[in-house]
Formats: sequence, C-alpha cells, structure tokens
Amino acid sequence: MTNNDLPEFLNGFYDYLIGIKNLSKIYIKNMTVTIKQFLEFMNTHIPEFKHRSIKFFTLNDMRSLKNSDIYSFMFYLAENKYKLSTRILKTEHLKVFFDYLYRIQHNLFKEPFKQIKNDKNHFLKLPNYLSLNESKRLLAVYSNSTKINEIRDNAIMYLILNSGLRISEIINLKISDIDFKNDKFLIFGKGNKERVGYLNKGTKKAIFKYLDLRNKIVPSSEQDKDILFLGRYKKRMTSCNIEKQINKAYEKAGLDSKIYTVHTLRHTCATLLYKSGINIKTIQEILGHVQIDTTEIYTHLHDKEVMNAMFFHPMAKFKIKDALQYAV
Repeated sequence: MTNNDLPEFLNGFYDYLIGIKNLSKIYIKNMTVTIKQFLEFMNTHIPEFKHRSIKFFTLNDMRSLKNSDIYSFMFYLAENKYKLSTRILKTEHLKVFFDYLYRIQHNLFKEPFKQIKNDKNHFLKLPNYLSLNESKRLLAVYSNSTKINEIRDNAIMYLILNSGLRISEIINLKISDIDFKNDKFLIFGKGNKERVGYLNKGTKKAIFKYLDLRNKIVPSSEQDKDILFLGRYKKRMTSCNIEKQINKAYEKAGLDSKIYTVHTLRHTCATLLYKSGINIKTIQEILGHVQIDTTEIYTHLHDKEVMNAMFFHPMAKFKIKDALQYAV
C-alpha cells in the first residue's frame, strides 16, 4: 500500500499492518490519519522540523525525535478537546508505528515508547495549573486564620507552590529535615533520592506559624514524633487527607476542586518558574525529575500559550486595505 502524502519509508509499514498484524482497513485508515496528524504537528510546532511537506520527512528526522515531542503531541490533543478515548487510541497508533520502526525495521536506535508506555496515561490528561493571581488568591484564604488545621494547610500550600513538592514528600517531611538558619530543607523523593529545597520568606513564615502550634502536640505514634504535618489523630497525614483539605481551600478561594488537585500546585510551581525565565534544567532539579523529558512538558505548555498570544495579537486581523488610509 502506497500513500503519496506520507514519507516513502512508511510504504512497507502498511504491508506490515495488513500482512503481519492482520488489521482491518478501517483501523489502518484511522492509524494513517493519526500518523499524518503527528507528523504535521512536528512540522508545525517543533523548530527542528520545517519541511515543505511531511512527505519529505526522513528516517533521520524520526531518529531525532525525543520523548518530550511525543508528550507534546499528547498535550496538543488534550488542549484541542479530543476525548480521552480518542487520545488513548491515537497513542496506541503511535506505539505501533514506532514499534515497527524500532523492532521490525531496526531503523531507530532507541525505543521512543520505552518510557512513555509506562506513564502515558498520566500524560494523556493535560495538567492544570493556577495562574499567579489564582495562586495568590489560594494562599490568601487562610492567611489570617487562627485554626491549627487551616494554618497547617496554608503551610502545605506554600511549600508545594514554592518548592514543587510531591504529596508523598509533604507527608514524610520531618522537622529535623529543615534548616531554618540557612533557609533550606532535605527532600526525600521517589526511590529515596535526596535533593535540597529552599525556603523563601513567605514559606518560612507560614511554617513558623504552624510550628508554634505543632510543637505543643504530642504525636500518638513514636514514628511520627518528628513528622512536620500531623492530622486530626496526631498522626502523619495521608494523601487522601491532604487532598480533602486542599479541596476545601480551593472551594473557599472560588476555584473548582473538580478541576484542580494537590498535584496542580506542583504543576503550578513548575509552570510559574518557567514563565519567569528559570532554566529548564534548574526546574528539573527543583522537582526531582530523573528524566529531563518529563520536565520539558512545561516548555510545551508555555509554547502553546505564546503561540496563541501571537495568533490573537491585535494586529493579526489588520489587513492591507486597512492600511491604505494611513498611506502618505
């Protein structure tokens, strides 16, 4: 089967789908639409690919693709309101496509979906994040509270928004991990990997306010005596407990808790850092990401915003006939 709209190296792919995979013509047609859409996306949105047509894509182009490019396409589908079931199907299409190039034809030197196939469901859903004003609104909810649980929740939100901690890192954070003199603290992330976080003035103040009350509590368990954040039973908090408390804060701030989660605060931290000009490698260190591809998601989210801003620039609808009245 030959398709003149696609690169030549894909001609054998359709024979493989029909003869070896024994897929239906309708499925192959839908897969063709996905591959064309993916290549068009690459050609339009990724600076390295600027061919006159996608049929001029080469195997070297395919070899230069990064996992973050595939993630970016997934986000593109989510941003353009494709249903989850459609996005899952298109992801499966791409997996078959890259599997053919890597495992059957041996045209690729690495397996693009090796990492993605393990966490693709996470990336099929576009991460939400708060704007700077929404973040400030959230932190203002408990700024003057005298209730210990609200003072605690305020400190948690400050920590995640300013330091990008995971919920598991919040749960296991110890008082002894914090060096208030030098405004830094130890974080034990996934795989017990250690990194250093830093406290800005707002976060430090929020933690101090909570500690004034926390120091008067005797934990109900010996293993929790050094844990910073305790729940109502004087034990370390659970993820469900934290989710419930942060949802309450969202509602009080006028933000939809059905859209935003605790993890939204971590995404917000990374997004606001990137928008403010922080290097992506630095953000990787802050978040504790092992793979830079994971962190690069935030560049694609920002790039989309920049693109939309340019498309809706006030001059975008300015036509040459409109300019004639200004001619001299």
